[in-house]
Amino acid sequence: MDYVERIREKTRKNGGIITSKELKESNIPSIYLTRMAEKMELIRVDRGIYIDANGDYDEYYFFHKRYKVAVFSYVSALYLHQITDIIPQEMEVTVYKGYNPHRIKGNVRVHYVAQPIYDLGITECKTMFGNKVKAYNLERTVCDLIKNRNEMEPELFSKTINRYARNKNKDLNRLHAYSKKMKIDDKVKLIFDLIYE
Repeated sequence: MDYVERIREKTRKNGGIITSKELKESNIPSIYLTRMAEKMELIRVDRGIYIDANGDYDEYYFFHKRYKVAVFSYVSALYLHQITDIIPQEMEVTVYKGYNPHRIKGNVRVHYVAQPIYDLGITECKTMFGNKVKAYNLERTVCDLIKNRNEMEPELFSKTINRYARNKNKDLNRLHAYSKKMKIDDKVKLIFDLIYE
């Protein structure tokens, strides 16, 4: 099988998406991506990321592939977990303090946290196109929202907390553990005591 055919096969298996990194891992020269793009067989959507005619323009997935440190958080995490019906106007991501986000381009809001809590609650979520991306789980997201409540729209905050409280997959023990690590356990307890009164 020649290089072009191998690229076509990999692209089919990846839902119409291929990256230059995947080619490098398979010892396929990336010049073949450029040639296939010149012939309009592939479309370059970002640096090192290509789609074919069957590929979906999955903005969250492409962002995830490009910026490995960034974790989808806040409203973007709620959207990925299908806890909000709001389609975010901008992507929200979290990085650790000290990370230089100067390369992060586009309509993105970057949040910073201390290194010890950066990894807390990272999970994988599927985008609307079925691709896996890195996001904070519901408990971490709820803690972030409570910690930064003054930056949130009151209606969104209230709806999110109430939806989480009714969610059958919630983990209140995990929420409590995260709130202690993030030093907001008093705030979390106060809010959930009011809900469960």
